[in-house]
Amino acid sequence: MAQPVLSADNCNKCLPLISGNLWWLDADMFDGGMSKWRDELDNQQKIGFDILWLINTDSVIDLPGDPLKQLLDLCAKRHIKVIVDAGTSGAWYHPFDLDKETDACKKHIQKIGERYAGHSAFYAWYIYQEIYMCWPGNSDYDYIFKLYPSLVKMCKRSANLPVIVSPFFILDRDKIYGNFRYNEPGEYRDFWAKLLKKSGIDIVMLQDSGEHFSYVTMDQRRPFFQAMLDACKESGAKLWGNVEVAEMVCDSPEAFVQKYGRVHHSMVSIPWRPVPIDRLKQKLELASEYSERIVSWGYKEYCRPDIGVEAAKWYEDYKAYYREHRKP
Repeated sequence: MAQPVLSADNCNKCLPLISGNLWWLDADMFDGGMSKWRDELDNQQKIGFDILWLINTDSVIDLPGDPLKQLLDLCAKRHIKVIVDAGTSGAWYHPFDLDKETDACKKHIQKIGERYAGHSAFYAWYIYQEIYMCWPGNSDYDYIFKLYPSLVKMCKRSANLPVIVSPFFILDRDKIYGNFRYNEPGEYRDFWAKLLKKSGIDIVMLQDSGEHFSYVTMDQRRPFFQAMLDACKESGAKLWGNVEVAEMVCDSPEAFVQKYGRVHHSMVSIPWRPVPIDRLKQKLELASEYSERIVSWGYKEYCRPDIGVEAAKWYEDYKAYYREHRKP
């Protein structure tokens, strides 16, 4: 499996391989029992995945037969670590309602803890409420600095396991995709060092996307990996990479504006693709310089071998890459 290795010049360096992927759960995945999951886990383990990162667990936790426990049991037999989300009220950021969000998460966290605390496959909690950064004086700043510490305490009380977040960063200096304030790497470092120390978060899985576009370069990503590594060192947290294996196809910000206008990319129909293997190698190499492990978003949606020709090609390309780079 893709396990961390130490390097003389960077103690965080891991192999440039993916350890596991994010999975948005729904009831359909449990139709017919666990057969679908056995097939999925077979495919994932063939490419070295030994982490399963689950969100939307609230949608399946009360299904007959407790399929979430069945999945945990299956993962335990395969020595797969499972990250479980800590819940959300839904549209947690619009508007900011701390009491509503805290109450919804508290109920979910307590239920997860009552049922699965102590399970050998239950590895860590995941805080669902993803951000990049907030600035003092804004309502989201106070909200996050109260929400994160509260969620960490509830998680630790319910099942004393590591607590994880997966933030992103913004590269859009020119506000093409919305009126979002750009976060300079230095600001990003200082904000996250403060928030990590305040909250007690154990692991940061840094999304490497920027704005998910195929034009984003490694040079654009690097300062934010360094900033987050510095923040983690200052706070005592660990840094993992979240290397996305899917991206939106676009040559440049200018090409986007010419075709779609100055609008958020979620508001237009833009093609997605599995990240080509040569580009993926670059992304993995970059993340491995800073990270103790690498996980990923996009495999479930774009890269599973059974969902289409393009996905099957990605899977075979990555499997060959994995076999070449894994430890003996």
